[in-house]
Amino acid sequence: VANKHRYREKRSATQPVCRYSSDVKALVYYITDYITKSSLAFYDMFVFAQQGIKSIEQYRNPDRTESAVEKSRKLVLRCYNMIASRQEVSGVQVPSYLMDFGDHYTTHTFKNLFLFSIENYLQTELIKARLNTKEPDERTTEGMLRDFYEDPEEDGTKMNDEQFVLEKIANKNENTYVMVNTRLDYQCRSKDLSTVRLYDFNAQSSHGEHLSTEGTRMNERHSFESTHPQSASHIFIRHNNPVVPVLLGPQIPRREREDTRERYCRTILTLFAPWRSINDLCTVTQTDCISLVDNIVCRRTLSRQVFIDRFFVDIT
Repeated sequence: VANKHRYREKRSATQPVCRYSSDVKALVYYITDYITKSSLAFYDMFVFAQQGIKSIEQYRNPDRTESAVEKSRKLVLRCYNMIASRQEVSGVQVPSYLMDFGDHYTTHTFKNLFLFSIENYLQTELIKARLNTKEPDERTTEGMLRDFYEDPEEDGTKMNDEQFVLEKIANKNENTYVMVNTRLDYQCRSKDLSTVRLYDFNAQSSHGEHLSTEGTRMNERHSFESTHPQSASHIFIRHNNPVVPVLLGPQIPRREREDTRERYCRTILTLFAPWRSINDLCTVTQTDCISLVDNIVCRRTLSRQVFIDRFFVDIT
């Protein structure tokens, strides 16, 4: 990719003006991807690049002959200076990007959690359970599905497949990759982890292969149940330093909306109450709000009080 960018830069530098939009795009991509890490709109980048090209043409000496490499260097440098000056990039940042230093540092590590696909799975299981209690002529899913989504524009995502993430696993010889599904891992977790909540599970867990452990210092490890498709080859490894789950998908419904109260309660339960099936969260005739109150008052299974204080509405 870098060679392709350099070729386009050289080609555009030998012409009086960048006549091809792809050349300008390659130049802007090179500057923003490898140097400035820009967050400006792309049309602003085109304007700044155009100003840089005009300034080169304005001060060009026709009597001076330069190589294509030198022309390319000047073009990139002038356009970069034009863009960087608009972004207030410091002199310290510029060499750090050129020398491939890190561009941000955090105190925590983050891990994605595809919450909506898990919600969708649980909602489907709840609908199936409710349909089994109805007469054959009363079985319809249209009305049940309609109330699940907060906004009409979210309907396009309701049929999305579950998310399988390709994760890299390091072993002694080489790096290998494995397909990971958080819901399957959580549902098929070891019985020793029956009280672990989905939020904590995602924050503390990682996939690992069955390897020889002689003479090594190991993290806490647990096997999956036999129903897990990778139970024979992989295990659950608990991190010494938990990560921070990042909830992906539509936002959690607002707590003051009555029409999304059921989904809001189900989301809180899904994250902070231990479960293996929908029956652990609510029964066919029991609403999620009642079940949520039971969990808080009787079983005290919810954790992450800061999260609850922010999202939970008093429904007692």
